Amino acid sequence: MTPEGVEVRGTSIRIWFLYRGKRCKETLKGWKATPANIRKAGRLRAVIVSEISGGTFDYLARFPNSKKARELGNAASLSKSMTVAELFERWLKTKENQYTKTTLRSRKCAIKTCAKILGEEKLVKNVNYEDCLNLRSELFSGKTTYTLRRNTKGRSASTVNNYMTVCSEIWMFADMSGYVSANPFKKVKYLPIDESGPDPLEYEEFARLVSHRSISEQEANLWTVAVYTGLRHGELCALAWEDIDLELGLIKVSRNLTAADYFKLPKTRSSEREIALLQPAIDALKRQKAHTFMGAAEQIDVYLREPGKVRKEMCHFVFVTKDDKYYSKSGLAHIWDSCMRRSGIRRRTPYQTRHTYACWMLTEDANPSWIASQMGHKDSRMVMTTYGKFMPSQSGSQIDKLNSRFSAVPHRCPTSSREG
Repeated sequence: MTPEGVEVRGTSIRIWFLYRGKRCKETLKGWKATPANIRKAGRLRAVIVSEISGGTFDYLARFPNSKKARELGNAASLSKSMTVAELFERWLKTKENQYTKTTLRSRKCAIKTCAKILGEEKLVKNVNYEDCLNLRSELFSGKTTYTLRRNTKGRSASTVNNYMTVCSEIWMFADMSGYVSANPFKKVKYLPIDESGPDPLEYEEFARLVSHRSISEQEANLWTVAVYTGLRHGELCALAWEDIDLELGLIKVSRNLTAADYFKLPKTRSSEREIALLQPAIDALKRQKAHTFMGAAEQIDVYLREPGKVRKEMCHFVFVTKDDKYYSKSGLAHIWDSCMRRSGIRRRTPYQTRHTYACWMLTEDANPSWIASQMGHKDSRMVMTTYGKFMPSQSGSQIDKLNSRFSAVPHRCPTSSREG
């Protein structure tokens, strides 16, 4: 008869015990199933149970090659042998229900690259400040390792800073979990970045874009709605006729298409909004009705903010491809570049349609708080800091406006009638 908690499986011996509410089974490597070893296994199991009861059990020390030990071992024990790859995997597991699919995918890409540079098998406790600096340098000047696009030498400063931010967050997690005693990334400075402000279309450029003979009516409608609503491109891709009330002149923004090609709620709660349509946008949408209003509806899943929650919607998309499919964000960018090239307008990033809306509204003296609500910002601070500049071509008219307003203001105080 075998002792309690001891199992004989063929020629090997396995013991089991309860640890942290879980039933753990460990095969005793190199122990042949002899009567003497079976009795010895029973004594070992009794010692382990006693250590668990007394709070002194070190799972990883007892079974250094056990996967269960790495899962349940205490922080002090894990810190002695945890590798960079294991730390990244542990951190990522804690984020699975917190991040969106798009964010999770980008984080996986970042940590895969950083783990390769730091050394996947390098012990976490041995990663120091110098390693962090070398990582930053290699990210900035080393060759990329993409699998689905062309590789280049080096990455942009903003990308490097994003990767370093992820690593700093991971080491903060390790510090707070007791795996390390300090975060070596904490004192690493970010690479400086030259801020590039908005580069909106001029009125004349936009007029040339939408009236150029090479631009189709649907393309003109698309960019007119984009420029006169300030919609994010994911929101523009997800725009359906069910969201539009042309009689009231309103668009209800209730979904967004991600770069990973799935629908979710808009970026923030303030982004779930109603946009008051300007007349050029209304006219463009009326023209667009002839092309897509009677198209077939498509059932889609919209991921909600609570993990695992999804709602189903039937949508007649406003802007579709030649195959009657909604535009992807990359597809929309491709069309934008093509329209810029065909109309002979200086190339800008597609997101300049949103910048154009904000700058035009500010140029025409629209209230910044109203602009912020239309664009889905929480308050006007973002509008003022990002878009608080006048378009160069409008500087003269702005001076005319100010001179007109101030013409009625006295230039000097009247001379006193009293003698001094």
